[in-house]
Amino acid sequence: MSGTIKDTSGNLMATFSGTVDLTSTTAQSLTLTAASGVTLPTGAAVSASATTNTSITGTNYFDTRNGASFKLERISNTEVKLTVTGLAGSYSDKDDSRILIPLSIKVPTGVTGDIVLTASAPGDSTFSSGSVVIARVGVGKATLAVESVPSISSSGGPIGVIDIKEDAAGALKDSGSTAALKLRLPPGFKWDKDRGFSVNVMWGTLHIPANPRVNPATAPTNQAYFVVTNDDRDLEIHVPAGAASDRDTFFKLSASIKVDESVAKTGEVKVTVSGATTASPSELIVANYGEYGVTVKAYSKTDIIAGKVAQDIGKLEIKEAIPGSLIPGRTITLTLPENVRWSQAPNIDTELSQNYGGIRISDAAVVGSDGRMLKLTFSGSTEGQTDPAKIVLKDMQVTPAADFSGDLKIEVGGSQGVTGTVVLATVKAPVTVSASSTPQVIIGLGGQQVGDITITENMADAIHGTVTGWAKNNDYITSATPTGAPQAKLIIEAPAGVTFDGTPKVEVVEGDLQIDASAVSTDKTPALEGQIIIPIKSSSTTPSKIKISGVKVTLNRTVPEGDLVFKVKGTAVNETLKKWDGSKFVDDNLFEGHNTVAKAAVAKCVTPAPHEVISKAIFKINEAKYTIDGKEYTMDAAPYIDPVTNRAMAPMRYIAYAAGVTPENILWNPETRTATFMKGDRVVQVTADSNILVVNGTQIAMDAKAVIKDGRFFLPVRWLSVALGCQVEWDAQNQQVIVLRNVVQTPGQAQ
Repeated sequence: MSGTIKDTSGNLMATFSGTVDLTSTTAQSLTLTAASGVTLPTGAAVSASATTNTSITGTNYFDTRNGASFKLERISNTEVKLTVTGLAGSYSDKDDSRILIPLSIKVPTGVTGDIVLTASAPGDSTFSSGSVVIARVGVGKATLAVESVPSISSSGGPIGVIDIKEDAAGALKDSGSTAALKLRLPPGFKWDKDRGFSVNVMWGTLHIPANPRVNPATAPTNQAYFVVTNDDRDLEIHVPAGAASDRDTFFKLSASIKVDESVAKTGEVKVTVSGATTASPSELIVANYGEYGVTVKAYSKTDIIAGKVAQDIGKLEIKEAIPGSLIPGRTITLTLPENVRWSQAPNIDTELSQNYGGIRISDAAVVGSDGRMLKLTFSGSTEGQTDPAKIVLKDMQVTPAADFSGDLKIEVGGSQGVTGTVVLATVKAPVTVSASSTPQVIIGLGGQQVGDITITENMADAIHGTVTGWAKNNDYITSATPTGAPQAKLIIEAPAGVTFDGTPKVEVVEGDLQIDASAVSTDKTPALEGQIIIPIKSSSTTPSKIKISGVKVTLNRTVPEGDLVFKVKGTAVNETLKKWDGSKFVDDNLFEGHNTVAKAAVAKCVTPAPHEVISKAIFKINEAKYTIDGKEYTMDAAPYIDPVTNRAMAPMRYIAYAAGVTPENILWNPETRTATFMKGDRVVQVTADSNILVVNGTQIAMDAKAVIKDGRFFLPVRWLSVALGCQVEWDAQNQQVIVLRNVVQTPGQAQ
């Protein structure tokens, strides 16, 4: 053993050395040598001895009062060895046994954080190895945290409780006139001195009262106090020296704030932290500021199929700006687009919703005659809660028309004051259709080939084998799939005026869809829309393709020029065509005129469709010349006015020409002196010197007789023109008879 001896000023006085048995309690001598220039007192000596550490105690097995003993050896500055040299004479097998070792340590400058004591024991020892934190070294800092972040309105209110912890005794302390901590609110917010402040000390010895004095006239020296300054934006926590802790302290600060809504900005209310004490963090979010309000947005979005009844759409999120924004009894309405109907009202998703307290949907009803608006009425409130509600609605179902596609945009409204648009689904067609080519076709010709048609399922089971229909339940559109439902059919429909020549070949070229190829047929609607009808045996488990080849058509003269577009429809792809009345399906299209799920051009009509024009003929009294559509012709006799009947009379042949009768359809029987005129489905006859006009066998009395004058057969212009389907006008000023007729004309053809 060796060492040094110094005076109180640190000057070296002597050194000592020698060997010492630390286990012996007998005094042992060491050699003492004076430092240079130092005279030691007469008889000066150094001795050492080991002593029993009587401060180590124990319980049960290690109870020193019952004979237990220990030996403690110093190994180094940071290490000691403990040996149990004896056990207690009496003990209990039921009680635990402990060794209690008081420790006193010296902490060098610069050390911070946890001080860990590590215990090591041999493998055969009763004791186990391990480590434990026995102390924590602080540097005089304060840590702040906010327990919750409440929402407040312009009326202000309590903020989140602020936790303030010292990491060492005396960390919170003023420095001169600078407060230990200063908490500054943003512009537009003030500390509410009227409601005051409260403090709850959790542990420690900081001298701070439960209700600290605010802006005291005379600052106390033995307890903490508060000062509110800077137009009440700053809260200073003053800790004079006499109030500082001698043991690290943790306390909770409760406070309220006021709001100047003309200045304050909505959003997070951040408090800036500063002061004489080092503190972290430098900013705290103590509240969220906003006005009462409710927002609605899509929480999730799904894909649904056009023409399918009662499908789940995405979830809807309803969120309060601050607690109490959702007012009991008020409504939120959700309006679907045209040709979409509600099938099921929502429920609150209890797993995804937050802080909604007692809020419930007290009523959900479809309103209006078209089934598009769903009105939700809410009960309950979050008034008084710290956090606003977030409500997620689930289980909503809708039914879109067969030809609806794209985003399902829902308009939001109602007395709750919410407005906007949300998209909760994308509507996709069950199938797509394409043609291998688009050959040219013309009107009036049969057996014309169009492109081969391919129908592709966009998902498995898109084409159904049995009929699924719809039913109505409290204004909701629900799905109806009764046992024994009839076989579903896929229909390919041509435009009006296009009919099919023969039955094309229909086959499944991909997937496991089953069709009844032997029962494929063609038909036409009352509007002469040709149809290919494909019975479906069973639906697919993998998306399938149908090919239709050898398709031949006839176009009548009403078909317009342009693309020949075929449509895909039928009960196999559209569940909105049949209504279930409780016992059977009846034809009742939920979306009248919206039953096409897909369409494609399969040919191009290159002949313009006929159209109607008005032909105009003008006969001038006492003139042999007349015009038809502006072109001048000459008669062999001039029209005149019968002086008795005041009727305009003209040669019958030229009246017939003006009415559209061709020369070969004008017959004269000299024996009976009867003229016959044939035009389309009309046959008109008149006899000379008679006032009887016979139209398709029916006699009509004229107010003037047919006469032969100067060898020419004259008839009243009006009576014969009207009998032949024309209109007649009289221009008194110009003494003209005008005959008008409708002409169906194909562009490029003469009348």
